[in-house]
Amino acid sequence: MLLRPPPPPVAAHPVLAVGLALCSAFLYALAAALQRLAAGRVDGRSHDGRAFFTALVRGPVWWGGVGAMAAGAAIHVVALGLGSVTLVQPIGVLALVLALPLDARFERRVVTRAEWAAAAVLVAGLGGLLALAPHRPGPGAALPGGLVVTVIAAGGVLALLVAAGARLRTGGRAVCRAAGAGLCAGTTSGLVRPVLHGLHRGPLDTGVLTAGVAVLVLPVVGLLLLQTAYRDGGLDAGLATQTTIDPVVAGTIGIAVLGERFTGGPGGAALAAGCAVVTVAGLVWLIRSGPGSAVTPRAAAAGPRSC
Repeated sequence: MLLRPPPPPVAAHPVLAVGLALCSAFLYALAAALQRLAAGRVDGRSHDGRAFFTALVRGPVWWGGVGAMAAGAAIHVVALGLGSVTLVQPIGVLALVLALPLDARFERRVVTRAEWAAAAVLVAGLGGLLALAPHRPGPGAALPGGLVVTVIAAGGVLALLVAAGARLRTGGRAVCRAAGAGLCAGTTSGLVRPVLHGLHRGPLDTGVLTAGVAVLVLPVVGLLLLQTAYRDGGLDAGLATQTTIDPVVAGTIGIAVLGERFTGGPGGAALAAGCAVVTVAGLVWLIRSGPGSAVTPRAAAAGPRSC
């Protein structure tokens, strides 16, 4: 007879969890702004993938962004250990709003009212989705076939996004690649728990092994895609798209593969659908209101600059 595991303990340090989540959001925002700055400084002729990434890794600004991203991820994990997911996770959405003034400062421009308004709508929609997510994570177990299908489906959609982006102009290419980065991040988040559960349980099956490989590979692929999205579409298109796709993909995996359900039953699911519509509207508004690809030609016209 299987015993139901006891409920997780109540967080003993919610105030500290909120403070750490705010620090993590700021570091994620700083990472995005620094990586966008580094991508914008690469010579406009470096649309060849190898030349572009070679120029990136030679610059300290890009490595500063990678370091900020790693520090933000580490602090975020600690915050989740001190507070519930529904307390910590919505705060991370603030990275999008915090990144706007940072990017404007680095690019020596002014954040427009339209950008602020669009960011507020986007954050409100995402916050609603995250607030309606399950308060307690699922057990983490999943059928091996479900994990394999998830990885194959994610790989197929990712390939379609990259192929579609290659045929589009600069702005469309940036959105497709940022969506691919969000897909990588969301899939990784959705697969981490079943992988850890499988490692703790004992002998690894095909599903856990497949998901484990995906958890190691997808973050690297997502990081590379996001850099080209920053180069081609600026911070608005890149970070907004990635921030929107990430929780949607993770939530889909939680519902379809891990058996999680939205808070409030059918009513909560309907409200979540409304929040999704608000999120998409904010995303489209932010992409259209930001400087977008207009930043990149100016940077390219200025000639090569070192990172």
